[in-house]
Amino acid sequence: MTAPIWHLLTGEYPPQPGGVSDYTAQLAAALAAGGAEVHVWTTGEDVIAGPGVAVHRSAGRWSTLDLARLSTALDAFPSPRRLLAQHVPPLWGYRGLNLGFGRWLLQRRVQGDDVRVMFHEVRYHTRLFDKPTRWLLAAVQWRLVRDMLAASTQVYVSTPSWEPLLRRHGAPGRRAPVTWLPVPSNIPVIADPTGVAALRRRFAPEGEVVVGTFGTFSGAVAALLAQSLPCLLLEHPSRRALLLGRGGDRFAEQTIAAHPSLAGQLDAPGPLPAADVSRYLQACDVIVQPYPDGVTSRRTSTMAALAHGRAVVTNAGALAEPFWADSRAVALAPSPDSAGLVRAAEALLADPAARSRLGAEGRQFYERSFAIERTVETLLRPVCERGGCPE
Repeated sequence: MTAPIWHLLTGEYPPQPGGVSDYTAQLAAALAAGGAEVHVWTTGEDVIAGPGVAVHRSAGRWSTLDLARLSTALDAFPSPRRLLAQHVPPLWGYRGLNLGFGRWLLQRRVQGDDVRVMFHEVRYHTRLFDKPTRWLLAAVQWRLVRDMLAASTQVYVSTPSWEPLLRRHGAPGRRAPVTWLPVPSNIPVIADPTGVAALRRRFAPEGEVVVGTFGTFSGAVAALLAQSLPCLLLEHPSRRALLLGRGGDRFAEQTIAAHPSLAGQLDAPGPLPAADVSRYLQACDVIVQPYPDGVTSRRTSTMAALAHGRAVVTNAGALAEPFWADSRAVALAPSPDSAGLVRAAEALLADPAARSRLGAEGRQFYERSFAIERTVETLLRPVCERGGCPE
């Protein structure tokens, strides 16, 4: 039997940093491990390929000429070609306004290719009082989304919250099936109890409780952390906080400037290799992950904490999927406010047995629902089994 061929289109790929970069590399490796022939079409000059994965730098800036060259390269493969585009608007260039990419996908579909799109994001988010240029940007991006939907035989979404948006703004007439495809953790679990114990001795030498958080420490997430973390630490000098991810050092400086007494309780190791992130996560007793729009299945920071069996404190919100409340996998505050997050965290910090149970439940929930194996199972399932065949 001939191995299936997958063509993954992405605007970023290792060694380029980014969530889509990590996700695509992980997906390519998993598909290849399952026996598929995988080709990644991306940008940049220096890329990393893994076993069974061929990486092509044919995409350039995703311009008209670049796409023409990409078509020529793809046409060398047997038809129909299975294309899976990883969509985040800016990754196709031109500040997310590359309408030519949508038209190119439509052309590939007309030529008989099996075009699929994974919507990590749909478009730029807009608020009522945004600049007119940002509203214009969002409007043009909807045009790109409509073309991508019209080109697709199958649509995937990183969170079910995207489906109503896509249904509302998609092209009339033919509609491709929409399937939820959660984003797995991009931090492999490293079995290194000796290394984890060394970190515990370093950050909690007297058996202190370690509160962790993992992310980029920007925007509204940083604002929620700035309100929540001091409440967990100021009256408890025996507690330590680990700020994992890019921007953690900046956030620590800002927090200490506002609360000088916390100088000895905050540690921000900065950007780390994935293996070290794994060890640091395992050194934490509780992971606090607030989100202004609520926890969703596209939040790789929460996925990483769950995959590592940590007790996670997070919150519901406008985009949070309903299943979190019933999952028993996280301690869920009812809304994105610091008071609820602090209450949920304090309950866990006071109960080591509850932390252990929650961490175990979270790990099992992750393996059942979010692990990369679940992603591959969904991708390999025939489209007709997922809710209808394309017209």
